[in-house]
Amino acid sequence: MILPLRCDPSGLRDELALSDILHAARAVAGRPGAFLLGGGDPIRRSDSRELLTELAHIRPDNLGVCTSGQGVTGAVAERLRAAGVQRVQVPFHCARQDAHDWVVGQPGALKTAHRAIRACIDADLAVAADVVLTRPTAAHLAETIEVLARLGVRTICVRRLSARDTDGTDFVPLSPRLTLLAARLEEAAAVALERRVRLRFRDLPLCAAPRLQPLFARPDSELWIMPDGGVATRGAAQLGCATCPGAPQCAGAPDDYVARFGWEEFIDARAAAPRVHERVEDQQIESAAPPLVFSWRGPHRVRCDACGDAPDGASSGQQHYEATRVVRARLVEAARHRPAVVRLVGADLLAHPQAPLLIYDALRLFRRVEVAGEASAMVDWSDLDLRRLKDVQRIDVALYGPDAATHDAHCGIPGAFAAMLRGVERVRAKSHLAIGAYAILHDARAVPAFAEAWS
Repeated sequence: MILPLRCDPSGLRDELALSDILHAARAVAGRPGAFLLGGGDPIRRSDSRELLTELAHIRPDNLGVCTSGQGVTGAVAERLRAAGVQRVQVPFHCARQDAHDWVVGQPGALKTAHRAIRACIDADLAVAADVVLTRPTAAHLAETIEVLARLGVRTICVRRLSARDTDGTDFVPLSPRLTLLAARLEEAAAVALERRVRLRFRDLPLCAAPRLQPLFARPDSELWIMPDGGVATRGAAQLGCATCPGAPQCAGAPDDYVARFGWEEFIDARAAAPRVHERVEDQQIESAAPPLVFSWRGPHRVRCDACGDAPDGASSGQQHYEATRVVRARLVEAARHRPAVVRLVGADLLAHPQAPLLIYDALRLFRRVEVAGEASAMVDWSDLDLRRLKDVQRIDVALYGPDAATHDAHCGIPGAFAAMLRGVERVRAKSHLAIGAYAILHDARAVPAFAEAWS
């Protein structure tokens, strides 16, 4: 665990038992990496010496301890080194005393950190600084790196402030806007390079400073050991911006951040740029952009590889489909183009477990929505699902053959033709939207059979 931004001394009363910590440490014996003991201030525990000795016995390489620095003197640093500790991580959020002490919520915290760093360096213990970015301190990041380098700190970790680091009411005023950090991070990186300091950015999406990508730590490079012996990253991988490489290179847009500040700054800037200078009258023009074709990945049902929507590496029968939250985020991004018509098209699109709700979401975002795809899944939709479609402009169902036998054989779904017809009848009964059909052809030889069936 990593030391929280603000440490509540009362939390020391709820500390884990020594046996529980050692059990969790032994449970991850097969995983690579070094232990970094944190959570509260572990060296203030009454059994800290025994704890550190046991952890050093379990995994001796590069054992580290997080501490706020309170009570760390030269003698304490020597005892830590004798117990097997090889590095100490100290929170140092700003080189300016008033700012650091205010962020930590403890007067004199910066002086304490200074003394602890000097004591550890004098004891030949490696020191790493943990800098949590906040709105009032981000402007002083380069200065903070410079001061730490002069103190002799050779490793600095700069991490994003997360909601778990603060009280719920403090996160918004303390959290800096990610898209405004690039210049500050680049200034800090330049100082670190000049001073030969190893700098790492954590918990930040790559789009916060794209030119500094080599300095961003992978989300899975720091694991938290849970009391039950399980491991977890500081945050689960989330959806990213339009250019996000995804996990494991980037953890995407943080959930706690997006929940409070929205998705606006992660939307593709190329789509947003034409909209910035528009007037209200411009935004109300229905034909502002040409039709847009949109699709999402449903469970792979259509057997024909040429006609289905199987992702790379998937085969017929596999139930891989796109997460609903991912589709919704893409719909919001697509809405910025303000198409005159959005066409939801896909062989497996209507088989998605949440297809009716996703179509309903599209109706709330776009003026005109049309749907096309293999429609046998509609037979299982509820009456409420069908009523949600009342504002869809039209639905076109795919015919993979001119009759039931060839249709079912081509798409590989037994009973698909009959299910499609029943679904169409239910849609007609519950709404007045236009329903059409289109043929899926591999060559022209099937045209006469389709023409005869339609006639």
